[in-house]
Formats: sequence, C-alpha cells, structure tokens
Amino acid sequence: MPNYSLNHVHHESSDPHAAAEWYKTLFGAALDDPYERGGATWIRAHLGDVTITITDRESSDVELSRLKAYDHIALTTDDFDATVAHIKDSGIDIWSGPTDAGGFRIMFVNGPDNAKIEIMEQQ
Repeated sequence: MPNYSLNHVHHESSDPHAAAEWYKTLFGAALDDPYERGGATWIRAHLGDVTITITDRESSDVELSRLKAYDHIALTTDDFDATVAHIKDSGIDIWSGPTDAGGFRIMFVNGPDNAKIEIMEQQ
C-alpha cells in the first residue's frame, strides 16, 4: 500500500494577504510570495510541517459552527501558557477554552474568515 502524508490545509479567504499576515503574526508562519492563478491570489503559509494554502477564490460564507466536513485545524505548541498569553495580548477572539481535555490542554481561536483553529499541548 502507498504511504501518505498531509500536504496542506486550504484556507479560502476574503482577504488572503490579511489572512497570511494573521498566521505570520500569531504563529510566526513563513510566507511564500503571493502569486495569481485562475483569477485568484495564492499565498502559502508554513508553520513547521504544516502548510496552509490561502486563496480568495469564489465561495459562500459559512457561520462559525459545527460543519459536516473537516471542522478545524489543530496546532500543537510546546509552551501553552506563553501561547495563550500571546493570543490574549494580540486581541484574538478565543472561541473556547483554555481547558483540560484529558491529557491535553486545548483552546480554540477564531481565525481569519471564521476558521476554527485549535491550539493544544500534551500534558
């Protein structure tokens, strides 16, 4: 059987430049130069081994709620307390938590375009 690995998460954004800067500011993401393809702007944000591809292709708005699809992305931090402090200092909307989730400390933040992002640290 072939081997598989996660290549990227795709974020459809109303403003890809602002979304990319959000990932850079909050998580220290390294950003590739933007480029245009198919009438849309494309920017790749790299957070460790995770790549978030950000585009502004046509889409419909979805409320921040439980979806019947991939619901959120989860990022691991090696310093949960410092991450929580940085998020609070940045004025980012905390959607849920911080809380203990059975061996993990977790919180959810409201990312660009209402993307749900879980921040977690294994205890």
